[in-house]
Amino acid sequence: MAKQKWWGEHDRISFPHVVYSQQFSRSDLDILFQLALIIEKTLKKNKRVDWLWGNIITIMFFQPSTRTYFSFWSAALRLGAQVMASENAGEFSSAAKGETLRDTALVMSDKSDAIIIRHPEIGSAGQMAKFSKVPVINGGDGPGQHPTQALLDYYMIKKQFGKINGLKIAMVGDLLNGRTVRSLCYLLSKYDDVKIIFVSPEQIKMKDDIKDHLTENGIKWIETTDLEAAAASADVIYQTRIQKEWFPDKAEYDEVSGIYIINKDIIKLMPETGIVMHPLPRVNEIKVNVDRSKKAKYFDQAAGGDYIRAALLLCQLNPAKARELLNI
Repeated sequence: MAKQKWWGEHDRISFPHVVYSQQFSRSDLDILFQLALIIEKTLKKNKRVDWLWGNIITIMFFQPSTRTYFSFWSAALRLGAQVMASENAGEFSSAAKGETLRDTALVMSDKSDAIIIRHPEIGSAGQMAKFSKVPVINGGDGPGQHPTQALLDYYMIKKQFGKINGLKIAMVGDLLNGRTVRSLCYLLSKYDDVKIIFVSPEQIKMKDDIKDHLTENGIKWIETTDLEAAAASADVIYQTRIQKEWFPDKAEYDEVSGIYIINKDIIKLMPETGIVMHPLPRVNEIKVNVDRSKKAKYFDQAAGGDYIRAALLLCQLNPAKARELLNI
């Protein structure tokens, strides 16, 4: 049986659903990057446009969120759309009564023009996309993937360096449960001469499926427990939180919590042009005094999420306007 495609085979600007990071080609990423730049410039000048006027966007989150939830909401409003949102859909929707994602998709896609979902189960967004009559965007499916986070990470890196090819990126922390690092790896595998350093304790190291994918796509990677050595050569340190919620045993969490801390000493080891990123929220893994460093880019990274998500929504709901802006 042929694998189902979650994107348009010919009309590459439409992105009918956004479920997996690996669905994007380099051409797709170029389109989204350029469109996000245009949207960022426009919104910084005008605050709001009417490019999605008349559209209703539903945001259904079954897991806690600050940045992703409000970033999508902000992006939709600034493009002129209206929003229906539930930040605790597991409790305040019919899911609490046992309704399936299939039925939720069938009902909500009659009431809105796009659905953004976050859910604790891997594959949940893909399941909803199978039955939805409107575009579905994965806002995070448990420890599976978070494709729009990967897109905003890509947006930050490319804005900073003007390229992806040839960069060395250290991914630090909870790589076992971190859906953001998994998703970013899929995007980085589209490029040439990228090197990835996985920095983690043995208990929470990157899964083999991602390492195998990188190898198959010619991306060099190494594993280490030495943050200082990784920092000394990394263009990007992508720090992540040790995710307490995925540890069934508190003792196991305590064993690795606080093991890697980005402080001024780590910052000094980095190349002059190096940057520190973080998908946020942080707990204690980046010291607050690092925020003043010119290498600290995690809040700029989060801010860029509005523009790349706006670009996605525009491609899905008003591709004619997206083409006009891109002059294609």
